Amino acid sequence: MPISPEELKKLRTKLGLTQEEAGKSVLVPRRTWQNWEIDKGKYNHRVMPEGLLELFCIKHEIKYRRLDSSVLIEYID
Repeated sequence: MPISPEELKKLRTKLGLTQEEAGKSVLVPRRTWQNWEIDKGKYNHRVMPEGLLELFCIKHEIKYRRLDSSVLIEYID
């Protein structure tokens, strides 16, 4: 199961990153990152590829594990 737009936004904001900064960390434009954070029912919504989520977590030293069909991200508080 991919990360939800709400979880992705929560993760980014906990790290204190703008959408621009978050996008740069995985080599995508700000607009692509915005589309990942758009609600699922909206026209422009896109799902963040799991490989890019894993890369984002690695670059920001966030624990990331895949459990069967879901993803577990251990947030830093």
